[in-house]
Order: sequence, then C-alpha cells, then structure tokens
Amino acid sequence: MTVRVNKPPIDLRSKLSELERPIGVKGNELMRAETAQEARDLVSAGRKNMVINGDMSVSQRSTSFANPAATPNGFYTLDRFSFQANNTNYTVSQDSTGPDGFSRSLKVTMGTATTLDYMRLAATIEGYNFRGAKFGTPSAEHLTLSFWVKSSLTGTFAVGFRNGNSLTANLGTSLVTTYNIHNSNVWEYKTVLIPPNTNGSVSWNDDSVLGMVIMWDLGDGTGRCPSITSSINSVWQTADNYYPVGFDETVKLASTSSATWQITGVQLEVGKNATEFEHRSYGEELALCQRYFYINGGEQHDIISQAFSPHTTEIAIAWPHPVEMRATPTVTISSTNNNNTVFYFRPINNTGFALTGNGRSIAQMTKHHASIWFNSMSGVPAVPGQVRVQNARTAFIHLSAEL
Repeated sequence: MTVRVNKPPIDLRSKLSELERPIGVKGNELMRAETAQEARDLVSAGRKNMVINGDMSVSQRSTSFANPAATPNGFYTLDRFSFQANNTNYTVSQDSTGPDGFSRSLKVTMGTATTLDYMRLAATIEGYNFRGAKFGTPSAEHLTLSFWVKSSLTGTFAVGFRNGNSLTANLGTSLVTTYNIHNSNVWEYKTVLIPPNTNGSVSWNDDSVLGMVIMWDLGDGTGRCPSITSSINSVWQTADNYYPVGFDETVKLASTSSATWQITGVQLEVGKNATEFEHRSYGEELALCQRYFYINGGEQHDIISQAFSPHTTEIAIAWPHPVEMRATPTVTISSTNNNNTVFYFRPINNTGFALTGNGRSIAQMTKHHASIWFNSMSGVPAVPGQVRVQNARTAFIHLSAEL
C-alpha cells in the first residue's frame, strides 16, 4: 500500500526574511556564546558583579567626607570605596544624582588646584569574590569593567588594576588603561576590557584577603606615571616600582580648582562583554557591606546591647554581628560629645547609671560577635539591663574588617 503525504508548500522568501529580523544586542551575544555558563551570564542567570555597592547606595560612615586625612593606605568613604591621596584638599560625598536607573553616585570635588604625588579612588574586591577570574592560572578569564561617569573635565582618563594583600603591600603586578569623557557634566557609560593574567608566578588571592583592587587615577604625579605611549599600556606588567594606575598625559582632577568627577553603576564581571548592571536590593547590599564594616549605636537612646553587672565595679555587654565579618574586626568608639560619658546603663529598675570611658576593655572579639566590659567604676547595681547612648549624645561603635 502506498501512503501519500502532502506537505504545504514552503514560502522560502518568507523564511529567509525571518533571518533578518532584529534580535537585539543580547540575542547577538547569546548566539556568539561559546559555553553554557557564558550564556547564563549574558542573561544574568546567577550573580556576576564582583563589586559591592557599585550603585553607591550604602554610605554608613557619612554622606560627606571633607578634607579627610592624607593616607597612602586608603580612607574608606562610601562603603567599599577607598580614597588615597597625599593631601586633604578635596571632598568625597554621596550625591543624590545619577544616570537613569541610579539614584546615588560618588562625587569627588577638588579644592584648589595642586600637583600631587598620588590621588585615586579604589574599589577593593575580596579574594573569595575574585576567584572566578582564575587569574594566575592557564584558565584565567577575560574581565570587563563597566561604569557610569560624569566630570566637569573632558579628555582621556586612566584606570588601573592591581593584585596584592592590601592597597600598599605585596604588590606583584598591575595594568593601566584609559577611557574617554567626551562631554562635560554629562553622564557617559564606559566599558574597559581587562585581558586575563595567566602568569603563575604572580599571586592572586582567592580567600578572605584582597583579591584585586580597581583604581581610578585622579591626580597621580609624573613620578609615578609612565608615558601613555609606553609598552605597558593595557598590558599586565611587573617591572615598574610604583605599579602605576595612571599615565602622564591623562586628565588629572587635582590639576583644576573646583573640578568634579562622579561615578556610579560600577560592575566588574567575567567575560568580554559588559552586561546590564546587577541591581541588588538595598537590604542585601547593606548586608554585603557589613561583612567589612558596620556601626552599633548612633543617635541618643540607641540601644547598644543587653547588659549585666557581674560586679559592682563592672558592666559587660555582648552582641552578635549582623553578618559574619571578613575577619576579626577592630573597634573604634567615636563621639561628637564627651567621650567619657556617651553611654549609660539602664537596669531593669529604670535608674540610669552613667558609664565612663576610662575603663573600657575588649573582652572578646571574633568574626561573629563582640564583647566589651566597662570597669573601674563603683556602685553599679547588680541587675540586668541595657547599655544605651546617653541623652543629647551622638556615639558610635565602629567595627571594621576592611581589606
């Protein structure tokens, strides 16, 4: 028996026209994806941004840092962003403007123009978050840095990348490259391709210490910078003593009085293409920042911790950190008032008892919790209660495990 199957005719012209339909940037990138993981990354399936607080939404310490102390080790401003400069003639602030999709940015405002040895903004990335780059191995990946930037100045600017155990220790290699700002005071989107570093003799940390640091040059002097025509342009190198993050010929914010430079939407990801910024919720971003720094206390009456009095001369307080910290934190107690009477003990009988700062001691500090004792006092009621910030006081306990 013969079975005859009739198929409808195929309109070859129509089928060919379908191949010409626009599929967008993402579609083109997906078609070129070489691996399943690369395709997942392109459609934002899974986490991709190694930079924490890239949208500049979290600033626990303050919203403005005017004339901060000059330090080569970095002064943290907005969370996870450190500033290095050998002068104090500038202000860093959390600005309430940004490009579409961003409500905050980090703004640098220069004071009087000056020639500096160094001036740069740094974003530090923990080794655990950087390990996906696989730097220092034959399988090292390409990386892409993307960000939005706005400045009162135009021209060629520099950005650099380094390894090391800190901003100033155990440096082994660096790469410096450029980006251009074409229009003054207009937000512009920039992408920078970073070639893989397969040099096995260079150490790239993949644990709880510094993995990579990104540095935007805003005023590095000629003693630290090579010529932009140098053979190290966009090449990983180890020969220069300063491991530069800038070039002599690039624009220096420090050279122009009252100049401004703003940045937001900072993203570092694996791959040769920049993808859309990974927006995380504010609560999640804050928790990620608190691994490195958080504040206990603040305004008057804020509860520091539940407390008890083991003796009439001592009061003990202890509390868990909001998240596991990167390392055992250092503790700083700061206040805008008399530092000796910024806290008080309120026992269950509701009688306030002022605590002096002369007898404070750290009983125990770990990645998970803090314990502080107030001692060298007298007449402390032997009942449980709370330690709070005094009336009309503004006191903070800073806990820092920064890179």
